Amino acid sequence: MVTDLLDFLHHSPSPYHAVDSAVQRLRAAGFQEVHSGDAWRDVTSSRCYFRHGDSALFAWVLPRVAPRAVHLLGAHTDSPNLRVKPKGVYSKEGYGQLGVEVYGGVLLNSWLDRDLGIAGRVLIERDGEASSHLVRVDRPLARVPQLAIHLDREVNDRGVVLNRQEHLAPIWTQGSVEPADLLGVMTAGTDIDPSTIVSHDLMLYDLTAPALAGRDQEFLLSARLDDLAMCHSAVQAMIAAAPAVEDGARIAMMGLLDHEEVGSQSAHGAGSAMVPYVIERVAASRGIDREGFLRLLAGSLCVSADMAHAIHPNYSDRHEARHRPQLNHGPVLKINAQQRYATSGRGAAEFARWCKAADVPHQTYVHRTDLPCGSTIGPITATQLGLETVDLGNAMLSMHSAREMAGAKDPELMVRVMTAFLTTPVSGRA
Repeated sequence: MVTDLLDFLHHSPSPYHAVDSAVQRLRAAGFQEVHSGDAWRDVTSSRCYFRHGDSALFAWVLPRVAPRAVHLLGAHTDSPNLRVKPKGVYSKEGYGQLGVEVYGGVLLNSWLDRDLGIAGRVLIERDGEASSHLVRVDRPLARVPQLAIHLDREVNDRGVVLNRQEHLAPIWTQGSVEPADLLGVMTAGTDIDPSTIVSHDLMLYDLTAPALAGRDQEFLLSARLDDLAMCHSAVQAMIAAAPAVEDGARIAMMGLLDHEEVGSQSAHGAGSAMVPYVIERVAASRGIDREGFLRLLAGSLCVSADMAHAIHPNYSDRHEARHRPQLNHGPVLKINAQQRYATSGRGAAEFARWCKAADVPHQTYVHRTDLPCGSTIGPITATQLGLETVDLGNAMLSMHSAREMAGAKDPELMVRVMTAFLTTPVSGRA
């Protein structure tokens, strides 16, 4: 399991690539693509997926009998990073640089002195038709060099202070540059004519390959673990659960959504109308009308899967004293009284049932009361659908760094729990 996760992470330097990587796995497992303009009730396959744009993905498995509930599994495809501005190419002091915008809650210092590639998508126009194409420069192309200590003698005492506009612009060449120069590099070796590109969504990424580390290779080191590790687990759980779902009475669904790191309020985020839209269309494909759809939701459940904070041994005082998850100790249930996580007492009880059914240990995370807590797609989805929602994730360190750290054993444990969620009826229901 962890080997496939390493491969997934390597091939997913952007949300667009992550969706493409997930689609490849779904196709290999017999999932059929449907499009928004299709009549979904005419699709005969019980296993389907739907790409919303290039950065969001839905997949579902239908039972052979009339469904009584939906079990929805959600995660997000985006990660904090540095994104190239539309007019990002410029020259300064003899260097070609890139103007970048900070996306999400980035640990800024982690992007210094790293070998950086660029990935994303370009939109081209041919014969009056616009189309999207994945692009990637998988070699050292850019770098954000840190100021030498000789020019900043107090840096080790006061810490690195970075101005987002002035200090994070990567160097990528020397001499004068034009906007077309970057597009030429991005499309080198492809059949894309840079002159046909009308827009782009490009982002920097750390080139260091995902790897296992530690005395016994018990650690997983990679960029974008938050939240591609959960996207991968969700895909693998959907594939593993499919046969049992087809023989059961519930619809198993997965939604991998974009823009969680900036609030989810977008056409491709959890705050859009797409989540209820897709669920209702899937229900309608089985002949369920609006009243039946609302009744279907009444017996349904949602899991929001997003990585969780592990106890940091060097900063243990930053953690709640009696809730200290560890790497390789199983999935983490996330609870917050302010509803930054959506888990309720009932949801916690269901989570415990799934872990027992999968024979998996589990942990609980609660944020320190005197620190502001992050959030997930869980509260948003719960608000949109009115579903009981459980927030969970695997424990990790260095969250939102350019390179993060997690446990190598936890991915398999999470897949087992997610599979149990997709295949186990809600307590007291069919």
